Amino acid sequence: MPEMLEATYQIVTPMFLGGANQTPEDGIRPPSVKGALRFWWRALHWGHFLREAGGDESAALRLLHRQEARLFGSAANGENTGQSLFMLRVSRQPKLATEMQWPQNNTGSGYLGYGLMATTQAPHRQGIREGVEFDLELRFKPKTDQADIDAIKKTLHVWSLFGGLGSRARRGFGSITLRQLNAQDMTLDQAGFEVGVRNLMRETVNIADFPPYTAFSEHVRFSILATDTDARRVHSQAGLIYQTHRGQASTLRGADKIPFGLPLQGIDQDSRRASPLLFHVHALRNGQFAAAVLYLPAHFHHDPRYQASDLTAFNRDVARFVPATESRP
Repeated sequence: MPEMLEATYQIVTPMFLGGANQTPEDGIRPPSVKGALRFWWRALHWGHFLREAGGDESAALRLLHRQEARLFGSAANGENTGQSLFMLRVSRQPKLATEMQWPQNNTGSGYLGYGLMATTQAPHRQGIREGVEFDLELRFKPKTDQADIDAIKKTLHVWSLFGGLGSRARRGFGSITLRQLNAQDMTLDQAGFEVGVRNLMRETVNIADFPPYTAFSEHVRFSILATDTDARRVHSQAGLIYQTHRGQASTLRGADKIPFGLPLQGIDQDSRRASPLLFHVHALRNGQFAAAVLYLPAHFHHDPRYQASDLTAFNRDVARFVPATESRP
């Protein structure tokens, strides 16, 4: 009988998925979940492949892409075509309760949720309300190596510690928390959450150079920004803290804000680069919620204008948002 992983996740903050008509009616789709798992698997494994390649970045990227295709499958592309080692299905969809009013302008969540709120050209984005659960089933091919199964299992955990699904997931919308894995309770208290993060960081921070894509290295930082008994309230608190650091009340102006991500109004509205700050709201035991932020810097952009010779200095204002004393193991 094939090995199988069964996971139950809770949606912690409203999740803005959306098919072609930008509504959540399609529910959670396996390709979206697999895309999130690919992202966190890549983030976890850069250091491993860089060491295996003897420090050669190009060779490391080739090794990583080859292993990723073997685990997750690859598109039809000649000899590189391949199926995933596992079949993923959403065995239980979340109960659909549509959110059409959150976030609002002039709130911390509104500051983090640019693009979700109503404009003169478009209505407010519709999302799946928080508090509901969904189930995943990952069925592996017969004779799949246990190390491969363990790698996917670890990725399921890491997605829960830091991630989410849907639009603005990097800003804490659509945050998810792993509740059960193969019928085992995975809910954490705050101490357990922090220990899980720090144990992971100990395994992945031994790479000195900035990665070529968003991945763990020695530059990673992590901090819990706020805790509360209400997920939306703690998310808004995190947004207000970020607004104080980066918004009009801060000393940052114009091009100072480029390292926080592109496009940037009035500076560069054509380029695209996601922020190295990833916000997340985690559901803890006893009805508590923690709003956290993960700093995962990497090479910023291929455009020569952004080819900084000193990436530590380039990212200084971003890194200051996540104090090093709170983040390193």
